[in-house]
Amino acid sequence: MNRLKIISLVLAAIIVFGGCTNTRYLTDSKSIDRQHDMRANRSGVNVGDVFVNIVNLFISGALNTGFEVSQSERSFKRITIVNESPDSLFVNMVTDIVWKESGYCDIMGIALPAGARQKLLVPYPAAYNIFFQTPYTEEEKLEIRTDNKHRRFVLRAGMTNWVQEKEN
Repeated sequence: MNRLKIISLVLAAIIVFGGCTNTRYLTDSKSIDRQHDMRANRSGVNVGDVFVNIVNLFISGALNTGFEVSQSERSFKRITIVNESPDSLFVNMVTDIVWKESGYCDIMGIALPAGARQKLLVPYPAAYNIFFQTPYTEEEKLEIRTDNKHRRFVLRAGMTNWVQEKEN
């Protein structure tokens, strides 16, 4: 294999596997099923967009008109929850967004070891209340919104107590 093909394959693998979400640290079966369902729904929408754009390209070429990319509305966002605490964190994410009439799009039962990160697919836009604690601390609450540019949310024990003291 020539060098260009190897570099292309490595870059493609990094892009494909770097954007993946997983359910490694999820312990709640409903949350795991919901993550798989959202991923399948998102993939279906992306494949449909590609198909529509290819057809649109051929039609615009045949009719000698301008090609415009059509894109359906994006309804999911990939976020990363990072545990910077020296202990494991137990995380529950609660929202008021309903997923296919089967209940709220809550993500429950995340058991995040020290220094670990969990990539999740969440509705866009949405607001989540994140409740987290270590085995040795009281439960803390943090509110995040998925409609801003942040994709990475760092959690550590005592962080919301420090923010509340700073505001007072």
